Amino acid sequence: MKKLLILLTVLLVLGSACKKSFLSVDETNPNSASAVPPNLVLPAALNTTARLVTNPDNFTFIYLWYGSWSISGGYAQPTNLTQYNLLNSSYQGIWDNFYVNLANYDYIEKNSTSAQAAPYKAIAMIMKAYIFQALVDCYGNVPYTQALKSGTPQILKPAYDNQQDIYDSLVVKLDDAMAIIHTLPADAVTVGSYDIVYNGDMFAWVKFANTLKLRLLVNQSGIASRASYISSAISSSSTSVDFIGAGEGAMANPGYTNSNNKMNPFWENFYKVDGSAQADGITYTMAGQDAVDFLNDNNDPRKLLIFAPYTTGGTVIKGNYFGALLLGTVPTTSPLGRGLLKGPTQSAPLLTDFESLFIQAEAAQKGIIAGDVKALYQRGVTQSIVYLGGNAADAADYLSQGGKPLVNFNEAPNKLETIITQKWIALNGVDPMPIWTDYRRTHFPSFIHFSQDPAKLNSKPPVRLLYPQTEINTNGANVTAQGPVTLFTTHIFWDPFQK
Repeated sequence: MKKLLILLTVLLVLGSACKKSFLSVDETNPNSASAVPPNLVLPAALNTTARLVTNPDNFTFIYLWYGSWSISGGYAQPTNLTQYNLLNSSYQGIWDNFYVNLANYDYIEKNSTSAQAAPYKAIAMIMKAYIFQALVDCYGNVPYTQALKSGTPQILKPAYDNQQDIYDSLVVKLDDAMAIIHTLPADAVTVGSYDIVYNGDMFAWVKFANTLKLRLLVNQSGIASRASYISSAISSSSTSVDFIGAGEGAMANPGYTNSNNKMNPFWENFYKVDGSAQADGITYTMAGQDAVDFLNDNNDPRKLLIFAPYTTGGTVIKGNYFGALLLGTVPTTSPLGRGLLKGPTQSAPLLTDFESLFIQAEAAQKGIIAGDVKALYQRGVTQSIVYLGGNAADAADYLSQGGKPLVNFNEAPNKLETIITQKWIALNGVDPMPIWTDYRRTHFPSFIHFSQDPAKLNSKPPVRLLYPQTEINTNGANVTAQGPVTLFTTHIFWDPFQK
């Protein structure tokens, strides 16, 4: 392991959107280091993915826009976010760093050519699908077929692929990766600790891939014309496999320790090694009032786990509406709670068991898969509570309450609304991207108070990000070929609310 850390230190050049970290190959082109074996690249690539998706600096805008978080009074609110006035330079690190991360997985895939190395190839294929989905969900059409072509001939200005075609291709790639795992030879290498997510458990990776595939299909389920395709894709796997279940979430941990630049990236955004608060961290990010109201109104046991009471020893949580002219200050609003900020060594979630269960519940509700919708939904809520530090008994009491249609599944007049609303609160501080995607394709939760800034450019948040300025500067002709792109009218293909 010491040799691994030494080698990765040589490779380390950090992405602009992230703090320094160990086990990282950000902004390093692995194709120029052909002697590096895939097993040494894999843990760094997985750690980089975890850092990109869980560091709140990268996706705070989602938590702020959709009622999860707010800004404390005493701080200037980011007007580009309160007014929905994003530019091409806004959040361009998402694009840049995801493509660098993709290059590392592509290197692993292309350099795992032997039958014995197939486990590395399969993991790389799955993670490429994971990242390309995120890119499509943020930007729509993106370079795909011609992306990552650094060999001969080298493609420096890749053309863009149609977003629906990319989704379709990702489903095929995930099927291929699952087939590889199901047919591994007896002498296949053991990935073991080089896999910082599942410690080399390849059948756990099959469940991850199958759950990711289901997420791709469910995202499209609001489009009537995709129903036949979804039905066909569900049955396309040659071998029947399950999805991520309780206790099987994809949690990355390269060996986080309480040391500078080696802590969990979410924790390190808020706390220092000595336990003191980072500047503009825990006192800057506060509870969103919509989340507070939901937790309070439904007697939710996650109330003091997602957020902390605003007074020492108290039990009351309060928040702010994002963009409000008058904000509660630190002494009167709640910071993030102990269920999210567990400690410097906590694992980083890539795809939690409760997200998987909510995806399955929605899929079963829509007839995409077979399953007991209520049982899947209740297991999703239960695992969310357990993840944050509660227990199954808390969950059972919570789910059995009367007069709570967004909790008690039997009382829910709109089952989908209840599933998505519970998924929204469960993913608060855990994984922002599905929150944004779910709202765009379902318009749930239905009670969100969007930015209160009277100068906002639209009544609702943007439906996408703009292509980054870095891409315009280097691949401008292909960006222009996508036609006019606007924040509020250029929808992602799966969005059923397009006009």
